[in-house]
Amino acid sequence: MIDIGIALPFTLGIVTAVNPCGFAMLPTWLGYFIGRDTGDTGARPEQVVRGLVVSLTLAGAFVLVFGILGMAVTHLVSEEAIASRTPWATVVIGLAFIPYGLAVLAGRKPRLPIPQPTRGPRSRELWSVFWFGASYAVVSIGCAAPLFLLHVAGSFRRQGVAEGLVVYLAFAAGMAAVLTALTLSLALARGGVVRHLRRLLPHVDRIGAFALLLGGSYLVIYGIFEIRILRDVNTASNPIVDAVTDLQSFLTTWTADVGGTRVGLALWLLIWTAAVWGVGPALAGRTRVTLRALTAAAWVVAEGIFHRGELILFPVARVAVAWPERVTHWASEPVRWAVPFEALLTAAALLVLMASVKATLGGPATRSRRW
Repeated sequence: MIDIGIALPFTLGIVTAVNPCGFAMLPTWLGYFIGRDTGDTGARPEQVVRGLVVSLTLAGAFVLVFGILGMAVTHLVSEEAIASRTPWATVVIGLAFIPYGLAVLAGRKPRLPIPQPTRGPRSRELWSVFWFGASYAVVSIGCAAPLFLLHVAGSFRRQGVAEGLVVYLAFAAGMAAVLTALTLSLALARGGVVRHLRRLLPHVDRIGAFALLLGGSYLVIYGIFEIRILRDVNTASNPIVDAVTDLQSFLTTWTADVGGTRVGLALWLLIWTAAVWGVGPALAGRTRVTLRALTAAAWVVAEGIFHRGELILFPVARVAVAWPERVTHWASEPVRWAVPFEALLTAAALLVLMASVKATLGGPATRSRRW
């Protein structure tokens, strides 16, 4: 079992990934990643490794900024001074995403106006991801900093450097679980589109562009709303901000009800499985068999012994069984906030099914040429 001292910051890391201030950065990040993905034609191992490196770079930048924030608040400035300036940064970052999304929608792929070294395309891409993660952290400060400073940064003072570092790493692991799972899923999904459904690729790019536009627009709206709140606490609520906050609150409540450690364990187990499956073709036979055996053992222990099927298997099965009923509610309750997400997941599942059928009908010759 995970000690409660580790479980709390681990859960906090998961919740921080969907905090109200930075919630729009998730679809914005996915839109940026899908619009800038230059590894479409690479083999599956390359796509998986790239997805892991990119997502861990993003998460690393986020937790690094929060670590710097913790040191700054402890030794240099007040939390209030930082919180009063982050809404302005949120507006600026949102304004940077809007023209970028328009350019991607027009078929161009410009670079974001952020610092980049000149050491080759891969280096530039990772620095872009790093600064994206830093931007994600900056817009999240207003909502996530108080809990972070209390439960994570404050642990260095209460428990010492060694235990404080463990708590900080647990927070980083929770944050990285969400970002890595989303990014790796998108990398594999886009690779499948390229291999089997190439005609859909331009539409995938447009989806990424719209995500950038929507995310950037929301950041501007949210930043202006925060600025107004700072000037007048009696400012009327914003219906757009309220809608997004309700969705974020639902996800946070669901995470708390299920248990942050269980959600995080499920995410990392899926990430590990996808990584082993993805890099398998590039590994030697004995190494591949060993990793597959370790993965199977991890599933038996985590899913079978500790959670008796309730970690991933049974919850997913219950959702799948209830899905047709959810679809029937699209017409009767079209304004329900979950409808767009359910429609998106349904479309994604259909695309995966189509790709699988196409690969199966292609025969052994087609499958042997895949990688």
